[in-house]
Amino acid sequence: MNLLETKSMNAFYGNSQVLFDMSLKIKKNNIIALLGRNGAGKSSTFKAITGLIKVKSGSIKLKGEELIKKPTSKRALSGIGYVPEDRQVFPEHTVEENIELGKKDNSNSFDDWPIDKIWETFPILVKLKNRLAGQLSGGEQQMLSIARTLVGNPEILLLDEPSEGLAPIIVEDIVKILENLKKLGVTILLAEQNMHFCMEVAKEAIIIDKGKAVWTGSLDDLQKDTKTRDKYLAI
Repeated sequence: MNLLETKSMNAFYGNSQVLFDMSLKIKKNNIIALLGRNGAGKSSTFKAITGLIKVKSGSIKLKGEELIKKPTSKRALSGIGYVPEDRQVFPEHTVEENIELGKKDNSNSFDDWPIDKIWETFPILVKLKNRLAGQLSGGEQQMLSIARTLVGNPEILLLDEPSEGLAPIIVEDIVKILENLKKLGVTILLAEQNMHFCMEVAKEAIIIDKGKAVWTGSLDDLQKDTKTRDKYLAI
């Protein structure tokens, strides 16, 4: 069984359709890259899965459970963890308070991410415990947003453009975090434009274009397939 599967998902912002029969399959304990240009529909896919935009038809299943009619809060409790592109930390709260705010019960009543494990996985945040989140750098906020989502014990992490706007040296820190999360068995769907970043953490990719999945395969194959890259990813 796939951990997360969408079938023929059609989603809208108001009256404007942004996803067209969007289908994807994500297996457990894997990092999959969702690649596409700006405006291709990567963030819209995440918002449709989480319930933040209207899905008028199709299916969204997590571990075989249909989520399509559930509100965002129930989808989160079912195991959908979402790290948005703009991170959305609470700027007037400390790092530790932000993480505490991310804790929630879940439908399976397990706790894979106690606070001690968070500090062990994100050592850079330990020395920042008492700093206001609004005073953190972009890279530190990205790590905090991931950590805050993990304490909610998601079945899958939807990670939107984690490398965007970050200096190369900070991007390498994010790569190390994601590599560690992969070793810990975290399942991640990673939306990115940066294929080189994805090559370091993922083995498989889905390309989205104009709101529809147009290619699925290994990143190694995609690296060799200049025709597909030029068609769907070149700027």
